[in-house]
Parts: sequence; C-alpha cells; structure tokens
Amino acid sequence: MTLSFQSRIALLFAALFVAVQALTVVCIYLAVRDNLLRQLDQDLRYAEQAFRQLLVERAERVAGEAGLLVADFGFRSTVTGGDPATIASALENLLLRIHGQRGLFIDPQYNVVADSAGQWQGRPFPYAQALANRDATLTRVWFGVLDGRLQEWALVPVLAPLPVGWVAVAQAVDEQRIARFRQNSLLPLHIGLAELSADSGRLLAASAPEAALALLHSPTNPEQATTVDTAQGRYLGRILALPAAGDEQGVGALLQIKFTDAFAGYRHMLLLAAGVLLLGLLATLAGSVVIARNLSRPLRALAGAGERAVNGDFTASSLAGRSDELGRLADTFVRAAQLAGQLGELRQKDQERRELVASVSHDLRTPLAALRGFLETMQRKAETLPATEQQHFLDTALRQTEKVSRLAQELFELAKLECDDASLNPEPFNLAELLQDVAQKYRLQAEQRGVSLQAELRPELPLVSADIGLTERLLTNLIDNALRHTPQGGRVLLDAWPARGRITVAVRDTGIGIAPEYLPTLCDWDSPLARRARADGGGFGLIVVGKIAQLHGGRLQVESTLGVGSEFRFDLPLADSARTATGKP
Repeated sequence: MTLSFQSRIALLFAALFVAVQALTVVCIYLAVRDNLLRQLDQDLRYAEQAFRQLLVERAERVAGEAGLLVADFGFRSTVTGGDPATIASALENLLLRIHGQRGLFIDPQYNVVADSAGQWQGRPFPYAQALANRDATLTRVWFGVLDGRLQEWALVPVLAPLPVGWVAVAQAVDEQRIARFRQNSLLPLHIGLAELSADSGRLLAASAPEAALALLHSPTNPEQATTVDTAQGRYLGRILALPAAGDEQGVGALLQIKFTDAFAGYRHMLLLAAGVLLLGLLATLAGSVVIARNLSRPLRALAGAGERAVNGDFTASSLAGRSDELGRLADTFVRAAQLAGQLGELRQKDQERRELVASVSHDLRTPLAALRGFLETMQRKAETLPATEQQHFLDTALRQTEKVSRLAQELFELAKLECDDASLNPEPFNLAELLQDVAQKYRLQAEQRGVSLQAELRPELPLVSADIGLTERLLTNLIDNALRHTPQGGRVLLDAWPARGRITVAVRDTGIGIAPEYLPTLCDWDSPLARRARADGGGFGLIVVGKIAQLHGGRLQVESTLGVGSEFRFDLPLADSARTATGKP
C-alpha cells in the first residue's frame, strides 16, 4: 500500500513524538527508580538502626535489672551453696521479676549448673568463649543459637565477692518478635534472621523466606543495599550484623523492602504521566495532520501546475502570489515549464523546417530537371527541330517555370508568416467591400471555368480590425482552390456574418469535396493533399491560409463531403468602434 505525502508527514511527526515521549517516559522512570533506590537505601539504614536499638536496648535493660537482682545476698547464697533444683527455682523467680524467658547459671568452669528449662544441667555452656572474653570486651549482650532458635543473651557475673559464676538470661528472637516490629514500622519491611558463615549461612526465620535466602546467598556490600530478584518480585535489602556469642559463626538480621510495594506510591504519578502522554499523542496526531495538510497543499498545487504544464497550460500556480520559498519555487517551476515548452516548440519547428526543406528540395528537383531537359534538347537540336516542336518545348518549359515560381512564391509567403519579426498591420475596414472586390477579381476566371461566383452583400456588416493585405491573400487562396476543384456548372459563394463578438467569413463550393481522413491535417505542410499539390507547383496555399487565420486570433474550420462540396470558415475581430456600438468587450 502506497501512502500519500500527507500521510507520510503525519506518520513522521507522530513517530517523532512517540519516540520523544517514549524517551521521556524512560528518563522519568529511570529518575524515579534511582531516586526510589536512594530513598529505600536510606530507609533500610534507618530500619537497621531501629531494629538494632530495639533488640539491644531490651537486652541491656534485662541485663541491668538482672544485675541488680543477682547482687542480692540471698540469691548469691542460693547459687553458692544450693543444689541445681534450688538454683533453678531462684532463676525462675528472677525471670518472673525481669519478665525473662529462660535463665541459666554457669560455674567458673563454664558448665551449666542449673537451667530454668531443665535441659542443659551438667552440660558445658555452648558459648564458653564469650564468657572468657566478657571481662575484656565488657559486652553484656550477645546473640547466639540455642536449641535451634536464635537467642538474645544478657550475661551477668555473680560476685560473692569473688566471681562464683554467671547468670545468662535468654530471650528468643522469633517470628513473633519480627511480626511485632513490622507492625510498628512505617516501612513495608520484610525481616529475616540467619546464622552467617564464610560461604553462605543458615536461615533461622523470615517473613519472606525466598527473598531472604536470595539475599543470604548473594554477594553483599555493607556500604550499599543489595538488589535480588525472585519469583515474587524484586527486593532491595541489607544484612545487619549482630554481636555474636560465638566466634565461628556470626548472626545477622536481613532487612528487605519489596520494590513493587515501595513503588506503589509512585504508581499514581506514572499513571498521570501516561494519561498526559496519551493526550499529548492525540494532540500531536491532530497537529501533525494539520501541519502535513498545510505542507502538502502547496506541493499538490505545484503538482497540478506540473500536470497542466505537461498538457501545454502554463498558467501561473495558485502559489505565485506568495512571498516565501514556496512562492518562489512555484514561479521558478512555471518559468522552467514555459521555457521547456518553448524549447520543445522550437525543436519541433526546427524538425519541421528540416523536413520541409527536404520535401521542397525534392519538389523543386522535378520541374527543374524537366526544364533543364527541354532546354538542353532545344540547344543541341535547335537546327534540326521543327518549329512546332520547338514551340511545344518552349510551352512546356514555361509551365515548369510557372510551377517553380508559384512554389517559390508560396514558400516566401509562408516564411514571412513564420518569421518572428513578421507582425500584423491591423486596421479597420469594411469586409463586405473587400469580399466584393475579391469576387470581382475572380469573376472572369470563374466564367472561363463555367463556375458561378457570388458574394453575399450585407450592408449592415460592422467594420473589422485586421491586416487587409493578409486577409485578401487568405480569400484569394480559398477562392482559387474552390474554383480549381469545382467542376463546370458548379457554384462558389462568399459570405460573412457576425458571431460571438467576431465576424465569420465562409467560402462555400459545390466541388469534388475532401475525404474525411484528410480534414484533420489539411493545413499541415506534410498533409497528403499538400504533397500531391506540390507536384503541380503548389501545396502551401492552405498552410498559408491557416497561418493567416491563426495570426488574427482564429483558426480555419473546414466541413466537406465527397461529391457535394466544401466550406472553409475563419473569423476576424471587430474594430474598436464596432465593439463599442455593439456593446461587445
């Protein structure tokens, strides 16, 4: 399917707008995404501080309250001289007062003497190294795994007055605590807990297990948030390292935010931007159609001017009055078309001239050859030829010279009419009188041929403005042709009458007529009738007639029927006084 120029312009503007809008949308999305990532990274840093503070502050409070209760004399006496069951009972009383979940008493050899849960009595404490480093680090809060659950440890030494052991209070960091923190947080956080190791780690609890595992097994940068992709979407997260009770494994909290959840706040802005872009696209399509129409209209006008120029109409385009580039282009185009047309006409005329010269040369060769032959015969046999034959040769040679003379005269007249310097000498005159004079001049010739020659007299015929000499030549050619082709007893009639603001002149005869196939090219130099007539020393008469009629702003019209006769018509312009009298423009 071929698109019009207007459609291509509209599609071009629409494509440019769509490309610009798409680039704008991509830039907006990237800007929003980068801004959101920076904002989410700041939010995760704030969440780290809040989560760390929540965990550590509670453990610090528990350690402080436990330290006050452990300093009581009764508790010290119980753990120093009591059995495991008594110590476990004292630990339970301690946990009730500080709202703890589990308590252990550990002797100086790092063995568990009593466990409020009744599971670790007589067993080595799993984080003995933490107790050994306690005095060096002065750290009272650690995180470690006990019985498969992450515990928050508050360690308090028991002095009586020398160290007799430690009280370890454990608070489970489980999914319930994670859920409470998520409820109290203003961010759409997902939290996970894991044991960290050099290779990967082990997930202990998580609100989004798949995302937490992806973050746990991906390379992380402590300075930047890490992005992971899962089947549920994209997550941005950080790993918060917690103080670990053991040296071999670390403990960490995994804080993550789902990108689509965080992006929900920007969704309405993007929808609004999409709506604005859609309206802009519609407006651009409408504007591109208008622009394309305004651009294609002058081009269509130029195309129309070109088509008219091809058909020979060199009238100015509708853009000729414009002062912009299109107007100048239209003027240049019309002038170029006119020059091209004139050049074509010159080439055609030059070709016709060459062919005419060749044809006339051939036509002149025949009578000149005959004339030369007769003259050479008379010269060589002048003494032996009888007088009658000499007279016959002289008469034949004279007729040949008449043919040459007549052909030369018609060529001279035609050349004079075709010459660019030739101009009319119009003057007002009475056409009726001219018709009467020409008819009178050919009256004797008509009588000799036995043909009736008449001229219609119309005294009321207005004056015409024409070249009287050329008009007379036109009439004589037509009358001469009519007389030569009208048999004895025929009739030739001259008439003139006003028609459509001009005077129409007609020459009718009752001669042999002209075949229909000859009528279209009757006034052309290469007409078959003209070639036939040139053999008799003529053939250019009708060409001269047609040229004279054309110089007067008209054309020669012919109607003919074989065996019936012919009618030749042409028209002449009215004189100025006649136009004024008749009211014609």
